[in-house]
Amino acid sequence: RLLTLLVFALVASLTAAYQDVELVPGRRYQASEAKPVHNLVRKYMRYSTAASSFVDIDRGWTSCGLACNSPDVHDVVLNLTWHVDIPLSDGLIGIHTRDKEIVVAWAGTHRYRALLTDMSVVTAPYIGTEGNVHSGFLESVRGAAKVVETHLRKLMIDYPDYMVVFTGHSKGGAEAALSALDLVRRIDGLRQRVRVWTFGEPRLGDTHFANVYNKELGAVTYRVTSAADPVVAMPPRFLFDYCHHNLEIWISSAEGDIYVGENFKECAEDPRASSSVDFYDRSIMWHKNYLGLPPLDHAAAEF
Repeated sequence: RLLTLLVFALVASLTAAYQDVELVPGRRYQASEAKPVHNLVRKYMRYSTAASSFVDIDRGWTSCGLACNSPDVHDVVLNLTWHVDIPLSDGLIGIHTRDKEIVVAWAGTHRYRALLTDMSVVTAPYIGTEGNVHSGFLESVRGAAKVVETHLRKLMIDYPDYMVVFTGHSKGGAEAALSALDLVRRIDGLRQRVRVWTFGEPRLGDTHFANVYNKELGAVTYRVTSAADPVVAMPPRFLFDYCHHNLEIWISSAEGDIYVGENFKECAEDPRASSSVDFYDRSIMWHKNYLGLPPLDHAAAEF
């Protein structure tokens, strides 16, 4: 009996690890066959929501209400929380030992002052490329870049076989994607271990930047959009040539049907995905509903 228990424990330890999903661009999936995607969406949305709920490093998960009332979140050991006022930036880094993940979650528009970041739509050059990015998101990421990089470098050494997952909702989604791209260029070995899950992410940069992002991280990024979410249609395409990066996973119905966007070379926006919805048919309620998340007690300022 003891031997059986030891074998079971060994098998469990070997099989508990980060799980990828296999998705075919251009294919529609009924809700019944999209359960693995649903599970990951809910998991990473909970981390994203927790990051937007002023998690306190000393009080831990007791400090953020229903957003943190989940086994997914409780299984994560907090390593760092940051709350920067100038430029405005909030987030957390945690360790999920069961799933062998280092989680880097960026907060969404949870403070009214963060609206100023969202509205800073004038683009700024993304150094080393021909691309330009949303200046507000760039400033927010760079404001926390040093502390995030320092902690991440150490954790990657301490947990050499863990994946590193960047995630965020809304503004936090844009900052998660941008910080992931920044850090794979500065931290050796991160590129082979990184995944990016964003939710309700607004457009991050222009077509040139989207092409750069797609070449470097498009194959390991899951940009989840919800039905008629208006935030994913902002800033508009005509403004500074804004364009989304790959890979879009469009939750096209309240039941959870999904469509996986095709990858395009010039501008990664499949007309059969979320961009098929007319802007005037969109509702902010869809930005607040990613398979039922964030929860009802989430900050009223969250968009």
